Amino acid sequence: MRERVLAIVVLAVLLMVGSGQASHPMFFPLSEHTIAKEISPNGMPLYRTYTFTSDDEQVASWLLIWRDAKVHSVEWRWYWPEGRTYARSFSTIPPIDGFTGMWAAPVWSCLDIKGTDVARLPGTWKVDVIVDYRKVLTEYFTITSPQAC
Repeated sequence: MRERVLAIVVLAVLLMVGSGQASHPMFFPLSEHTIAKEISPNGMPLYRTYTFTSDDEQVASWLLIWRDAKVHSVEWRWYWPEGRTYARSFSTIPPIDGFTGMWAAPVWSCLDIKGTDVARLPGTWKVDVIVDYRKVLTEYFTITSPQAC
């Protein structure tokens, strides 16, 4: 009987603590991230790398985020090698839709390379990922120019 009461108390505490909200206001459930050349139709990164050439089509910043009960805003800030902001893009992470819903949400932003100003400025670029107005990640990648033959 005592074990049963203890199990019920533990279960009640776990349900209250895990009610879908983060336990700390600065916590954000970022599960996985990478830089890649493409994103597949089902939202997975293809050809993960941190080195690109000016002939590559794009750079993709990909995140897998554990969803909770709230909608989250995501912003990507792409920076030139000398530090100025080149571009910004935005997305949202939907809330979890019950126990049968998808617990993880892939989100991404792509920066076009080939035929753009990006291809004309090789060097080390960076992208900041900002979720709910807080920077959660910075990733660096390199764009090189193919050598003339």
